[in-house]
Amino acid sequence: MNKPSISIIVPVYNTAEYVEECIQSVLLQSYSTIELILINDGSTDGSGDICGKYENGDNIRYIEQENLGVTAARRRGVEEAKGEWIMFVDSDDFLTPESIPGLMKACESADIVIAGNQGYERLKKLPDYLDRQSYLEMQYARELSASPCAKLFRHCLFDENTLSFPKHINRGEDYLMNMKLAINNQRDVYVHKHQIYFVRENMTSTRHTHLFTLDYMQELSRRGDDIVKDHISTDIYLRQRAKQRIFFFLEALGDTKFASNPLHPFVKDVKRCMDEAGVWRPMDRWLLSVSSPWAVKTVWNLRRLWMRLEHPSMIIRDLKRLAKLFA
Repeated sequence: MNKPSISIIVPVYNTAEYVEECIQSVLLQSYSTIELILINDGSTDGSGDICGKYENGDNIRYIEQENLGVTAARRRGVEEAKGEWIMFVDSDDFLTPESIPGLMKACESADIVIAGNQGYERLKKLPDYLDRQSYLEMQYARELSASPCAKLFRHCLFDENTLSFPKHINRGEDYLMNMKLAINNQRDVYVHKHQIYFVRENMTSTRHTHLFTLDYMQELSRRGDDIVKDHISTDIYLRQRAKQRIFFFLEALGDTKFASNPLHPFVKDVKRCMDEAGVWRPMDRWLLSVSSPWAVKTVWNLRRLWMRLEHPSMIIRDLKRLAKLFA
């Protein structure tokens, strides 16, 4: 094959039930200069046998390594990639038909293209282009999807530090990667307002088996701070940091069945960041002050109701979701 325009990197770990559909969704794209790189990260369930069936294709490379984690698998894929562009696909997900041709048209005037997966209504509300600084600030505050998937990155944005996280950072590592790429990026980011990617609810994936605890969120948030603090003005940094902390706190509550502790260092840190940013959100403050799962869940639900009273568009979104369920 001629030099590929795009290298699609698929880290594979124990997804034998799904990986073939993932591979086929790449191979069936009509775009001709695609390189598919399958990185088997020490699978033990037969995933390697499935991937091995495809390794003789002239546009496919299959690489095996010991189990080093998803960041190491992505890093190996980037090191091996020959394409001008990099795209990541998780091995239990799949692309929509014609995903790649649409993306490649969109990338003519940008070095990063973000596109949609399920539930991408927020993406539709964005302008066609985000200036590079706004994109970094929104990534830091978790105002954009942190997934590495449904995105296109120019290969030259990756350096030796882009994927350099330790193995135990195996969830949220994509959040850190996206910020490093955003810092290296020097152009506006294009928003491709189309769904190109399907995320499968695989209950054995890291997203479902590695919980976001308060301890983990404390480390993840501080790693995020270290990446961006010299690249964002102080006032914006303080404001976005408070948003990031609140987002991570809510994520931890959702993962741990509303287990909280007002005396936990991370909870104290969230309060401190809100104080330093001058953020006074009574429902969030109340949520940070309770501890029993019953109390946390009660305030959580009151917070959800309050947000809908403040933002009626959320009620409309909820009704649309209900309509789809009963359609």
